[in-house]
Amino acid sequence: MKRLLFAVMLLTIGASNVYAASDSHRKAAEELINVSGAKQSMDRMITQMVNMQLRQKPMMVPYKDVLLKFFNKYLGYDNIKYDFIDIYTEEFTEKELREITAFYNTTTGKKTIVKMPVLMSKGMQVGMSKVKLHVGELREMIQAEARKNAAVNKQPDQKK
Repeated sequence: MKRLLFAVMLLTIGASNVYAASDSHRKAAEELINVSGAKQSMDRMITQMVNMQLRQKPMMVPYKDVLLKFFNKYLGYDNIKYDFIDIYTEEFTEKELREITAFYNTTTGKKTIVKMPVLMSKGMQVGMSKVKLHVGELREMIQAEARKNAAVNKQPDQKK
């Protein structure tokens, strides 16, 4: 009986150490997210996303405030912060999170944080312009596939 009690105590102590490590890992992820300016980035991203939609669909301009309210409600920092902590702790060790945070606290790291939204925006524009140039080709590919699927579906059942 004493051995069983001792084993249970060891497991309990071990489990509490795992939880403490997990808690410090999560705190390291949260610190990185805070240092990286995630809240400001999310706010900018939502605004950019809504503005892009409004450029594509000008009839939605009267609903800009509704769109912003909706996206801030579901994609705003406070709503997704813990999801990001989960993602960061899955992808990085606690040590790695602390190293990244240390980098973001350097001059170059701070510049990276400032420039990242600009780089992402420019990258998205490059991608969109490439697709836009070749959207006719995509349309043709889809039509060809649709014709092929229609032909296959019209064939009589050959299992007789």
